[in-house]
This record gives sequence, structure tokens and C-alpha cells, in this order.
Amino acid sequence: MLLNSQFLEHRQLALKNKVSITVLHEYNYLLLNQLFSEWTGTTKVHHWQPKNKAKLQLRVRENFKYTTEFSMAMLFSDATSDPMVVRIYHDAQLAELVYSNEFERQYRQLGGLADTDHQAELRFSQNCFLNKWLIFLLQNGYHKEKVD
Repeated sequence: MLLNSQFLEHRQLALKNKVSITVLHEYNYLLLNQLFSEWTGTTKVHHWQPKNKAKLQLRVRENFKYTTEFSMAMLFSDATSDPMVVRIYHDAQLAELVYSNEFERQYRQLGGLADTDHQAELRFSQNCFLNKWLIFLLQNGYHKEKVD
């Protein structure tokens, strides 16, 4: 489970070492390129499934010259995880988690406003989570060799 003491330690380590949100975005971009490097082309859905593991699905939602937005979800035999939506800025070489569950998606669509301190804290936490998640995927064999 990723939302446990290891995630909290990961987040605290980032805060202690004064890792900025931009540095997290840069590192997430590098990790995503290790996972998947072909952002152009006509294929909209990609799958990875290391032996005896759940299938990872990446679905390209929007693909433009400077940005790509995709959703990432785990496909289990009896269920599917909530998709995480990630936006990549190719020119700046940044990747950020836009939202990670249905509540956040609806909140943003309804124009939900919150105080800026809370929004900044949430954004930092979400991108720490994405960072931890991408490291987990790479350590468990989810990388460029895919099954479509």
C-alpha cells in the first residue's frame, strides 16, 4: 500500500530537503520517460503487465505539440483503480498530477475554490504521491516493454 508510513516518510523527506514542487515535476517527468517514452503517434491506449502482476493502463486523453494529458489506472481481475490524470509539459520537461480521484475531478469541474495554502499543500502532496507511485511501478517491472 502506497498511502502508508513509507509515503509519509517520502513526503517528509521531500519537505525536509526543501524539494520544490518544480523539482518534483521535473523528477516525475524523468520517471515517466523511463516508463513510457513515445508520447506521439496514433495509439491512444497502452498496457504493461509484468508477469504475475496487475495490468497498468495508460490512456492518452489529449496530445498536443507541447502538452500531453493521460490517465493511468491499474486493471485487476475483478476491479479497476480510480484513474490518475497526469499532464506532461514537453517543452519545459515537467509532469504533474492533475487529480487522482473522482471527487477531485468533480470539484475542479464545479469550479471549487479553496484557500491558496491548502491548494499548494494538496498539490505538493499529490505530486509526492505520483513520484512514489512512479518509483514503485519502475521497481516492479512496469517500463517501456509493453503488452497491447
